[in-house]
Amino acid sequence: MTFAVVIVNWNGAADTLACLESFYAGSDQALAIIVDNGSSDDSILRITNALVQQGIELLRVAPSVMPTTWGGARVLLIEAGENLGFAAGCNLGLRAAAATACDATVFLNNDTVVEADALDRIVARLIGDPACYACLPMLTVHGSDRIWNCGGAVYPIGVRRYHLAGRPRAEGAQRGEIRCSFFTGCCFAVRTADFAARGGFSERFFFGEEDFELALWMRDRALSAVCLTTAVVQHKVSASFKAAAGPRQNARVFIYYLNRFIHMRLRFGGLRWSCWLAGYLPYVAALLWRSGRWSPGELRGFLRRLVQRARTMDRVTRDDFEAVMAGRL
Repeated sequence: MTFAVVIVNWNGAADTLACLESFYAGSDQALAIIVDNGSSDDSILRITNALVQQGIELLRVAPSVMPTTWGGARVLLIEAGENLGFAAGCNLGLRAAAATACDATVFLNNDTVVEADALDRIVARLIGDPACYACLPMLTVHGSDRIWNCGGAVYPIGVRRYHLAGRPRAEGAQRGEIRCSFFTGCCFAVRTADFAARGGFSERFFFGEEDFELALWMRDRALSAVCLTTAVVQHKVSASFKAAAGPRQNARVFIYYLNRFIHMRLRFGGLRWSCWLAGYLPYVAALLWRSGRWSPGELRGFLRRLVQRARTMDRVTRDDFEAVMAGRL
């Protein structure tokens, strides 16, 4: 069965090409949809030249063009022309998969390496079980023998817990399958029509939180996911976010919690959100304090700014994200 693999590229041609090579080595069923999110480097040229040299035919299109057939091409390269953010970039790829009438779509971070036929296996597991909304592989830390996660559990109070994080991969492989209510956007398969009907990922947050929002949406509807631990994808953990944040790792943390605080405020409403803050803020403060990077004054100022912004914002746009990265918000 043919399925689509959506990969968002932003100034990451080397990772994207390595990712493509890894899953093509184990699958003759996958059609790749690369969404270039307005790269400012020579990503498009590098990806195009590399595929031509390998004899892989590609079709380059603009976002306004969603072809229903690709001819003999195996790769669709959508040139977004601007940085849409992760969720919107994925949704652009989803629309292309829907136009091509692919039964299933796999969302795959470009900073991953697919082992063997992992993508074929999670798609087959998904299609074979109508009760399964999404299927994901076991995700390991690239170049190591350790598990990053096998999905996890999400809780209505705004926290999630990974399954088998940090454990040896052999321990995960023995499990076979793990039911989960949370999974990251790093790699998972879903029925194209189901996810398109949902509207894909929430675009309320420019970078991050889309997976957490999806997990709570699924929980509200009693939808389940399965981690197939015999399918393995290695992840260069947070490579794209680290590239965006550069040396401003505190800004990265601010974005993460700003997304979460806004999301939970919109989910709970004013009074319940205030009660949630009373319990969640000490938890965040303890986590940040243990990192050793904050003085008491810096931590108080960080949390104060965080709550102030979250009270007045209903989304985090690209301008907001870039302002945080530049230290202006």
